[in-house]
Formats: sequence, C-alpha cells, structure tokens
Amino acid sequence: MRSFGLIWVQTMAVASFVAAGWPSCAESLPPAAETGECSLEGAVPATVAAIDDDFELLLDDGRRAALAGLDFPPREMAELRAAIRSRLSSWLVGRDIFLGAFASTLDRWGRAPARIYASPADGGDAAPLASVAAALLSAGEARFRPDPTAAACAKAYLAAEAPARDAGVGLWSRPEFRPIDISAPGAVEDLKRRKGMMVVVGAIRSVGESRRAFYLNFGDKWRDSFTVVILRRNLAVFGQIEPRSLVGRRARVRGLIETGARIEIATPAEIEFVDGVPSR
Repeated sequence: MRSFGLIWVQTMAVASFVAAGWPSCAESLPPAAETGECSLEGAVPATVAAIDDDFELLLDDGRRAALAGLDFPPREMAELRAAIRSRLSSWLVGRDIFLGAFASTLDRWGRAPARIYASPADGGDAAPLASVAAALLSAGEARFRPDPTAAACAKAYLAAEAPARDAGVGLWSRPEFRPIDISAPGAVEDLKRRKGMMVVVGAIRSVGESRRAFYLNFGDKWRDSFTVVILRRNLAVFGQIEPRSLVGRRARVRGLIETGARIEIATPAEIEFVDGVPSR
C-alpha cells in the first residue's frame, strides 16, 4: 500500500510539472507561419466545445479533430494526462481556433487529423495565432510522434520539441520519456522491457541487409544490440540516404518498440542524424 506521503509527493510532482511546463506568456509563443506546408494556409475557423480523455478536440458543430504528430502520456499515467488535459482545456475550450486538416478525409476513427492554431491563453483574441502543437511540444507536455499524416509539420514540430527535450523539461524530465543512450550500461536490456514510442540515441556500428530490408545495428554484436529496420520498399522516401554509408553516424531514432530492442522506420522524421555530418 502506498503511504500518504508518497501520494502527496506524486501529486505535487504532477502539479509542479504542469505549472513549470506550460508557456503562460503570449510572448513565449512565436506567431504561426502564414504560408507554407505547415502553416495557417488553408486553415478554417472552428470553435472548441470540449477536449476528451484522448486529447481529441470536440468542435461545436459535432466534428472531432486529432492533434496529429503528438504523443501524450499513456493511459496508466492518469494524473499526468488529466493535468495536461486540464491546462489544454482552459486554453482552448469555448474559444475560436483555426483548424488545418492534414488530409481531405477523416481517419478510421472519424477524426480529422489536424494542425490547430489559437491565440495564446493570456494574449487575448487579438494576439497573433500560435501553433497549439508547438506550444505543447515546447512545454514538454507532449513529444513529437512521426505520424505520416503530420509529415508536413515534422521539421517544425521537431524544432519546437528540441529545447524542452535537451533541457529535460516536462515529460523529458521523467525516465519513462527521456531519450535512451543505447551505449549506456544496461540500456539494451532496459529497451527490451519497454513498449510504446521510444526515443533512442546512439552510433550506428554496422549495417546488415537481406532481400527485404536493411538493418542499422547500434552495437558490435547485432543479436545483443539495438537495431533499426528499413524495409527496401520504403527506402525511396529517405531520399539520397544510402544505408551502407551510415556506419559511424550518430542518430536519434523514434518509433514503436513492440518486440525486442528494434524499431522499424518508414519515414525520414523517425531518424535524425545528430553528428552534424551531411548525409550522402
């Protein structure tokens, strides 16, 4: 049984997390871009009636919009999810927003995957519109998730996330969410015990291949290391990247861990090279 003291500490930690993470000043949110692939261009006005437990926006005309490209804490972290949802609701519910759909059709759950723009919470309706996703990412209240539907905003969302991730702000302050340095002792075994979206950092030691895929190995013995899988049929979307040339490169990879210490990637947003060397 948990003691009252432990419950109090956990509750205070959640409260401190939210209070410290949310950008409360209008000046802290840069104005949304007006043109380009991740911008206000094509966005239409809407009004938020509620935000549900899955962080979906319920609009007053009955539509539902999903904040595509964002990864929130899992359901078992109920207090943390509730705190983030409360702050998001206090900002958006009852307010006019601008909604830019990433696709012309709804997803299989009947939602419109979208980018959302709103005036900052304390800036008044006359303040410049800001990206809601960028606000959540810069506060560390969500992580960028490389959804294919949100590919147009991948660069902008990664840039918004970077300061919080590098400073260990919000979710990034917690061991469940911060990047895993695969070279650290016990990191591979730790990764094998995890499920869900993970961010992994390390150097590519070797590249293997088969008829169906390339395998980027982050250890000297591939059977005992972390591996990134790129199916040959997906290689074209990575542009000029030649997998065999990646040996020695340091990369940050994000994606789903499902069976063992491996992530299959299918889009460039799932792998970032963090050594400053141009990709060949």
